[in-house]
Amino acid sequence: MSRIVVTGAASGLGRCILQHLLPAGHVVLSYDIANGDDVLQPHINDMFMHGGVDVLINCAGVVRLNWLENIASDEWDRVMDTNCKGILRMSQYLLPKLRESEGTILNIVSSAAHLPMRTSAAYCASKAAALMLTKQMARELAPDITVFSISPNRMSGTRMSESVDKKTAYLRDWTPEQVRERQLAASLIGEETPPDAVAGLIAYLLLRKEHHKYLTGCDIPYGV
Repeated sequence: MSRIVVTGAASGLGRCILQHLLPAGHVVLSYDIANGDDVLQPHINDMFMHGGVDVLINCAGVVRLNWLENIASDEWDRVMDTNCKGILRMSQYLLPKLRESEGTILNIVSSAAHLPMRTSAAYCASKAAALMLTKQMARELAPDITVFSISPNRMSGTRMSESVDKKTAYLRDWTPEQVRERQLAASLIGEETPPDAVAGLIAYLLLRKEHHKYLTGCDIPYGV
């Protein structure tokens, strides 16, 4: 089994990924701001690093919603730094170990990389940048390291989704019921994507290198 680092693993999709990987026998390190871990200034304890790293999953992310004309520099920078620069810094930090293992980098992007949404300029731009960074990394690091991404749509029951709902209601003067109706109306199947479903796919893809090695440079949309 693999030795895996998961950023943003204390909540939401990151936690679900962790919960799916551990029963499969992987050795998994949870790297999260809640534990004082910073994706912009990576540092992993020597004991874990000594054993090597096979997979880095860049899942840490933040969202800040605002109308275009009201976006402040600090909120723009926070979103871009975490969602894009954090991927770069974590990947740079672990490149020596990943080259040794001929490992894998999986970046969690978002459907927001492909679809503009009102009040989401910073988030959409950061995810679009993360998508292009994924393709650039795949181009530069192949064939030694496999790099690909997954772009989930809105996921149910996560802290980020709840935060988005509250901010959307405030910015657009909607009731919580209206926010919910609008969200579900955008889905072809009338429901949000469970994080467990995305995590289950990731666990399958990472079970063996053969399951994902031909995805290098690819982005997998997940959810409708």
